[in-house]
Amino acid sequence: MSLLFDEDYKYLNESNLRYSEDESGRMLVIHNYPLPEGMYMAGGEPISEAEVLVIIPSNYNMTGTDMLWTYPSLSRADNGPLPNVCAVGGGDNRRFQGKEFCRWSRHYDAKSWRAKVDNIRKILDRIEWALQNPSP
Repeated sequence: MSLLFDEDYKYLNESNLRYSEDESGRMLVIHNYPLPEGMYMAGGEPISEAEVLVIIPSNYNMTGTDMLWTYPSLSRADNGPLPNVCAVGGGDNRRFQGKEFCRWSRHYDAKSWRAKVDNIRKILDRIEWALQNPSP
């Protein structure tokens, strides 16, 4: 059974985002998610893309998603804090294809999700917001 609806896959493909799924773990991984320019580092080097993992609930079009995970582990280029982000080896990190994805704990107002209206676009908007606003 697919994690998303046909129109979601169409949107992902049109967005030129490469993705993989793990249906048993309900994981969707975007392999080439663009990061805000100049904002993040990985291993001490500037980084422009990261892999982003989200857990897609079985009833996702009713409730949306909560939290995201990134690979590699990110730090801010300005040395600012990343609140509620787990480091490598931290609690609730996820593994996918041998990689450890670090958790970003972000909780969205349930009222911001429009049941049976919102879709993968809203999920991607939430990811973009979290990465552009790392200090909630």
